[in-house]
Amino acid sequence: MPKILVLNNYPLDAVWDEVRRGDTPDHLLFGINYFSERGYECEILPAQEGAPVSSINRWLQKLRFPLDLGDIAQQREVLKRVNQSDLIYAACGTQTSALACLRGLGLFHKPIVCVVHHPLNQGRLTWLRKPFLKMVKNGTDAFACLSHCVSEEIGPKAQSLPWGPDAKFYPQASRPGQGAVAFGRTGRDFITFGKGASAAGVPGKIICTENYVTREYGEFGRNVEVLSRPVSKEGWMTYPEINAHLLKARVVAIPLTQQTSLAGLTSLLDALGLGRPVIMTRNKHINLDIEAEGIGRWVEPGDVQGWATALKWFESHPDEAQEMGRRAREKVDSGFSSVAFANRLMDIFDQILCRTKA
Repeated sequence: MPKILVLNNYPLDAVWDEVRRGDTPDHLLFGINYFSERGYECEILPAQEGAPVSSINRWLQKLRFPLDLGDIAQQREVLKRVNQSDLIYAACGTQTSALACLRGLGLFHKPIVCVVHHPLNQGRLTWLRKPFLKMVKNGTDAFACLSHCVSEEIGPKAQSLPWGPDAKFYPQASRPGQGAVAFGRTGRDFITFGKGASAAGVPGKIICTENYVTREYGEFGRNVEVLSRPVSKEGWMTYPEINAHLLKARVVAIPLTQQTSLAGLTSLLDALGLGRPVIMTRNKHINLDIEAEGIGRWVEPGDVQGWATALKWFESHPDEAQEMGRRAREKVDSGFSSVAFANRLMDIFDQILCRTKA
């Protein structure tokens, strides 16, 4: 049985426990819970917080070091276990950068597969990172990208893998619901949504962390409710809590700031799983065209009137909204799911290990 060492930027073992309890959808495990079904043994490398070597990453962050070397402590653990493994898998693509450089130089010999969420080279000093990222690409055997744009940027070793939701996790909506719920933690533009809902006079709810709440929230109409929670290590709101809010809504709102990264995809999967239509800020890294699929409407970044118009349409078209939600869930049931993602990922493993044995 081939053995895979798994690295990630959050503790996958803890998430796996949540999945087993039914508290969290399994797509957040990025396929590892299905590895055994295809004959793969999986070992999750634990976070090395507190270990002396983990201080290297903290110092590099403080110094604003422009090259992301990945998690040094986890990669050191890979080197310790290298003779008992067949393949290295990073569910967050930046975790294995140092190992990839060593592999590119011929100093590390186990194949590396990474899931890539965002463009590899963005932010300041992009020119300085180009030679480094070339080494990372040379030393990585395959990049499984959540965005077509990113896969095209990386080149021949990359392919886009549709990341779908855990079909069995979500309760199903039976009624069209009322109003819109906007939620999420990263890259959100709740200000534009709140102003759009206020202008439309449509019931709107914002579920966010406290750091998003600003003076502008006081300008929203009475029809807009803000439910904020503090950020903590334990999380901010459980999936069952979020699902309960979304099931009462007519449409799920995913308002995003203008950005060069992937954002809003996890929230989109939640909407699909629940069978709810979507209004979403356009983001070029979202592969699923919600309008072409007949499951929602796009709004341009910062477009208050666009949000108002879209919200009014859903408020006055409950039957059409329910049909959009039905199509959203139908897409999941027809194969846009976490199981399909895992199998496509393991197809990559099969191909790579077949080549290494030849």
